[in-house]
Amino acid sequence: MAQEVPVKFNELPRVAQDFINKYFPDNFHHGIKEVESRKITYTVFMNDDTEIEFTEAGRWTEIDGGNNKIPYTFIQKPILDYIKQNYPKQFITKIELEQTGYDVELDNGIDLEFDASGLFIKVD
Repeated sequence: MAQEVPVKFNELPRVAQDFINKYFPDNFHHGIKEVESRKITYTVFMNDDTEIEFTEAGRWTEIDGGNNKIPYTFIQKPILDYIKQNYPKQFITKIELEQTGYDVELDNGIDLEFDASGLFIKVD
């Protein structure tokens, strides 16, 4: 059974704090630390309704902007180049780091899969 507890910004892993400060400055609303079967994850909620999930070490695993555009500067260049070339009028609303690569969702609902190097695999 999972346990969830609220956390303040300074209680997040340092790597997560640095990521938020760099890509989502002055946007932190609140965080939740979840412990389940000895696995710790953090979910951070931003003022603009973006949700970010982090590992115990502070590495992001999912960024969900809802219907909002998420920042691009941390996303691998091949992913951005592919989207710019093939979906020039769309923007990224969600990105998820998976074991084999990335799952990217665009504002029009299209779901794209990329490998760990950022190379396009398929439309899902």
